[in-house]
Amino acid sequence: MTTANKNEPTDAVLTEQQYEKAYRQGYPRTVRFLLSTGVPSDLAEELAQAAWARGWERRGQLKSQGAVGVWVNTIAKNLVRVDYRRRRPAEELSEGAAVVQPDYDASAVAEILAHCSPVDRQLLEQHYLEGWSSKELAPRLGISPVSVRVRLLRIKQSLREALRLRVAGVPEVA
Repeated sequence: MTTANKNEPTDAVLTEQQYEKAYRQGYPRTVRFLLSTGVPSDLAEELAQAAWARGWERRGQLKSQGAVGVWVNTIAKNLVRVDYRRRRPAEELSEGAAVVQPDYDASAVAEILAHCSPVDRQLLEQHYLEGWSSKELAPRLGISPVSVRVRLLRIKQSLREALRLRVAGVPEVA
């Protein structure tokens, strides 16, 4: 009796027909997944296509044939991150980036951030404005991703309370 090597995948590599079937079923799900994360529809279709193409190229890395949809969605999510980081510097330099959107009040954001310590302000900016996840921020801060999320929650709660008191007319204590 032979034993399988723990490092080798238990399932064989997907055949062309198996991958085609998975693609037909999974592509619309991948597009819906990307749309649910806020990706515009044209970009969602483009990234879903790219994720399935990359999945085909790397199908030998797939551990379980039954998980191909989840695996490709993970590839798609990573492509969204890469696309966002690639486009952000170009958007910062464009003329349109200097135009304030009607639903975006920079003075209100500045006023809110003024209530934060420099460390909290930096954490809020990195998470909400730059798009870093708690998992990505954790190593930079030397804490766990859960701790990052707890810190963000506490910062938001303290800001909410400070703004509530301000609206109620309670003077700030120095």
